[in-house]
Amino acid sequence: MYQIIVDHNPSQADNAVVTEGLVSFYESITGETRDREFSIFLKNDSGKIVGGLQAFFDTESIYIDSFWVDEKLRRQGFGTKLLNEAEQEAIKNGCVFSLVDTWNFQAEEFYLKNGYENIGELKNYWHNYSKIFLRKKLKNK
Repeated sequence: MYQIIVDHNPSQADNAVVTEGLVSFYESITGETRDREFSIFLKNDSGKIVGGLQAFFDTESIYIDSFWVDEKLRRQGFGTKLLNEAEQEAIKNGCVFSLVDTWNFQAEEFYLKNGYENIGELKNYWHNYSKIFLRKKLKNK
């Protein structure tokens, strides 16, 4: 007999079982190996993180999952430097694309300015906001 359980405080171990099942299924279909994650941080002189990004490698691309720069440091070039560093890391690891998604109230213009192209949009995806998907073809330098 099976039970459906709603858990409002799931353990990381329980969530990992679901993630592992999904990733294993993807691997069986695509032949891809498991994504590898990496992070790049912007730290101040005290070592405090004031920005950074978290991304994943697959065999041909990176996916930028989370990207943040402290509000006081925005529009000073730090975001572009972090993004460039991630792209260089991708190239070193044989990737040819960088992928990211953002909300229409967030950073679409930033990505477009940095060479990304809009490859799709889901209008009114959440609270009347649209989800925008972007990609950049990376070049070996």
